[in-house]
Amino acid sequence: MECETGALAGLIGRCPAMERLRRDILQFGPTDLWMHVFGETGTGKEMVARALHEVSPRGRKHIVPVNVAGVPDDLLLTELFGHARGAFTGALDAREGYVAAAEGSTLFIDEIGDMSTVAQRRLLRFLEGGEYRRLGETSLRRADIRVISATNVDLDRRVREGRFRGDLLFRLRDETIHVPPLRERGEDVLLLARHFLRAQAARRGEAPPTLSREAEAALLGYAWPGNVRQLQKEMRSLAVRAAGREVTLEDLSRDLRQAPARKPGTLRAALRQRESELLQDALDRNGGIQARAAAELGITRQALWAKVRRRARASQGV
Repeated sequence: MECETGALAGLIGRCPAMERLRRDILQFGPTDLWMHVFGETGTGKEMVARALHEVSPRGRKHIVPVNVAGVPDDLLLTELFGHARGAFTGALDAREGYVAAAEGSTLFIDEIGDMSTVAQRRLLRFLEGGEYRRLGETSLRRADIRVISATNVDLDRRVREGRFRGDLLFRLRDETIHVPPLRERGEDVLLLARHFLRAQAARRGEAPPTLSREAEAALLGYAWPGNVRQLQKEMRSLAVRAAGREVTLEDLSRDLRQAPARKPGTLRAALRQRESELLQDALDRNGGIQARAAAELGITRQALWAKVRRRARASQGV
């Protein structure tokens, strides 16, 4: 549906991928499983993490987010675990870290794929035992937290490349939630565009612009490399540029006007593409085990095998 209440309020969309995303949040959110949220930059991974937290028993407390991208090891470990007074030059007072702040709640670690190997080792030690020391202290502290992590990179590939610890990934990822890119969400683009236009116009106390058919076609045909975040930025500008009137092609940013339109192709091609995506998603979620993937999809293992074989032959031009 277009609008939801509560934790799912910001997850606007009607496409099958968004319906599945909402089902996953409602299924896994109330558990204490440690979740990993995977998606491209700008797809809304933090919003998904917050929804998972809010539908859980820990949702009575605030989620504690920390972005670890580009943070030096010493600073990151201090930020995570805190420090005692006098632990280093300038430490005039003791400070609790993100872990202590998340006691009884959820710690959301964003861009975890960018963690250094040193930080990964320290984090794993804490996650395995639930114990940590603040910098400058000898006594151990314990923490009761749920961890939700997120990244826009393939952590399995980084494990194979030796850039991410496999044991840390195993500890972090009880379940993975995939956030779909905007280019795969069809007419959700228009739902989101109108939502952002209304929200921006309401803040300005103005009537929201309407989208012409030409503008709608341009929005649907664009690939949106920056995903929902890019669309939101575009609509903020449009709410000012086309305040109270219909949006024309000339109102759109240069990127949208100059981008080649994506060809929709035939219905048969679109259906085959969608089937291929569903097959791959099911196989990924079930570790490549065809029997489990087939059961999830509601087809026989033989039917799944035939579809996988046909897809492989098509990719080879056979």
